[in-house]
Amino acid sequence: MRVRVEFAAQLRSVTDCKEDCIEMADGGTVGQLVAHLGEKYGNPVRAYLLNPAGELQRSLLVIVNGMPHPGGQAGAVCLADRDCVEFLPPIGGG
Repeated sequence: MRVRVEFAAQLRSVTDCKEDCIEMADGGTVGQLVAHLGEKYGNPVRAYLLNPAGELQRSLLVIVNGMPHPGGQAGAVCLADRDCVEFLPPIGGG
C-alpha cells in the first residue's frame, strides 16, 4: 500500500520536504510508518517523533485522513492504501 505523509513545522525542516509517499505492507500501522520514516530520514526525525523509550511523543497529534489521534495512542492505528498522515507538534500561544 502507499501512504502519503505531510510534513509540517520542524519535521518539514529536518526532512527538507513538504510530503513523501511511503510504500508499506498492507495492514501497516502508524508505528510502522514512524519506524520507516526514522530509517529513511535518520535521527533528527526519530528525535522529533519518538521519546527516549522509542514510543511516539505524547505531545504529538497524529492526523490520519483528517481524524486526530493523540501521539501516545496513535502507534496502533491501522493504515490503508492512499491514507494521508500528518504529525503535528503541540500548539502553544500566549
